[in-house]
Amino acid sequence: MRILVIILIIAFSGCQSPKKKHDFTFYKWSIHESYYLKFNSSDALYYINTYPHEAQTSFIILSSEEKEKIQNILDTITFPKDEEFANHSGEDGETFAFTLKNGKQSKKLMIHEYNGLHQFLLFGKSLEKIKNLHKFTQTNKKIKLSEVDKMFRVPPPPIINY
Repeated sequence: MRILVIILIIAFSGCQSPKKKHDFTFYKWSIHESYYLKFNSSDALYYINTYPHEAQTSFIILSSEEKEKIQNILDTITFPKDEEFANHSGEDGETFAFTLKNGKQSKKLMIHEYNGLHQFLLFGKSLEKIKNLHKFTQTNKKIKLSEVDKMFRVPPPPIINY
């Protein structure tokens, strides 16, 4: 009987729910900088600098604490129904965009000029802090960024026939 209890304890302690696999992209734009950070539940964080010219991709290997922090936020953060919180006054400012794919689900959020959810603003600032603490290594890897880019495309003006 004692052996059976020990086997059950070992079996149940080894049964942890698997971590979610995230495909996450953060984008920051301002007059002074424009870049993407890409995280996909691995140890790597990709930095794609798009300012001022052609995109340059580099990466770092996250510490286990940094990876766990990002993973935990992505596991618990709740995206709002509205996909955009923006100041439409035409003023310059910072824009943060977040895209998250979990399997078939895809969620997006854009915040301009600090009009938005406080938890996302704090998350964006924490990602900036991680970026600024590291020296990234350049790579030739191409990163797909079309999900974020779709959020910023302006529709073409209407065609007027005279």
